[in-house]
Amino acid sequence: MFIHNKFECYISLYVDDIAIYLADTPHMTTLIKDLKTAFEISDLVEASFLLGLHITYTSDGIALTQQRYIGTILSRFGMENSNTVSIPLPKGITLTKGITEQPKEQVTTCQSMIGSLMYLVTGTRPDLAYTISFLAQFSSCPTDEHIKAAKHVFRYVNGRRNLGLFCPYTTTHAIDVYVDADFAGCHDTRRSTSGYIVLFNNCCVSWLSKKQASVAKSTTEAEFFAMSYGTRHI
Repeated sequence: MFIHNKFECYISLYVDDIAIYLADTPHMTTLIKDLKTAFEISDLVEASFLLGLHITYTSDGIALTQQRYIGTILSRFGMENSNTVSIPLPKGITLTKGITEQPKEQVTTCQSMIGSLMYLVTGTRPDLAYTISFLAQFSSCPTDEHIKAAKHVFRYVNGRRNLGLFCPYTTTHAIDVYVDADFAGCHDTRRSTSGYIVLFNNCCVSWLSKKQASVAKSTTEAEFFAMSYGTRHI
């Protein structure tokens, strides 16, 4: 990320994709001209699609979704016509680590399914953060139950392709942070899971769901661990 020290200009780079955040002023025209002088680039004008993210501009703000990517992964695993469900995982689901090594094909399939869903969590879907973090714990030795759970997530995503992030236009600078934890949620290790979500001007900008490093001895201790994660992050 490059930040101009005088103008409100930001340039983000990812390999050969460049995004410029700058008001439509003479500075923008000059910047594009200078870049074209130094590099061979294509000016796509207003950004509408970047690294798998759809960018939609409205009168109230900017919406980010990953509809095309969702369609791609659903087709990849044959789930594009699957029946939809209302929650990422079945209520009260209990999963434990596989006892014996599964066939390599099954392990690869499970890991590929979880890996493809991780990019949704990274991009625009904090609602999947806990679910994918939870399922990823079993990806080294998955069972049929783990694959069934992963397919359930795909069914949930299939019914909510348009869900994403919304960044409202505002001049305020407010940060809101929410943290939470379960207690001894992992049946294999008895460790708890922390989660936090950070809102800047009512726009979700950061989120995390992660198993705690040590075993909490009470629900209060588990909550303090979660607060520590969130506080250190902000």
